[in-house]
Amino acid sequence: MKVTYILLGSAFLIISHSAAWSLSDQECDYAGNQSQMNACAERDFETADRELNLTYKQLMSSIPETKKKELQKEQRAWLITRDPKCREEANDEAEGGSMWAMLYQSCRATATQSRIKILKQWEK
Repeated sequence: MKVTYILLGSAFLIISHSAAWSLSDQECDYAGNQSQMNACAERDFETADRELNLTYKQLMSSIPETKKKELQKEQRAWLITRDPKCREEANDEAEGGSMWAMLYQSCRATATQSRIKILKQWEK
């Protein structure tokens, strides 16, 4: 019986996580319920996070060795603060509510997009 519950729980997590990827841009533009809005916000963050990782890797491969440690230190410091800051923002607006996940993921996406812009300034 325990195994059945574990398998059902695992299946639910996989399905709910993949929901963020199954929504199209148009569906996210017209998301009709909180669950869809949460999934769209998660998708937006995942997209921004992939772009950030790509931008960071490209930058690390193009800057002089003397600048790499500085960039690594700056990136780690930013990463350490991003999620707690967004948790706090989401808690201020909707602690325990159904909007919390959307607010948290939206904050993470916005912060990540801002970080990408900063990293692109390093290239100049």
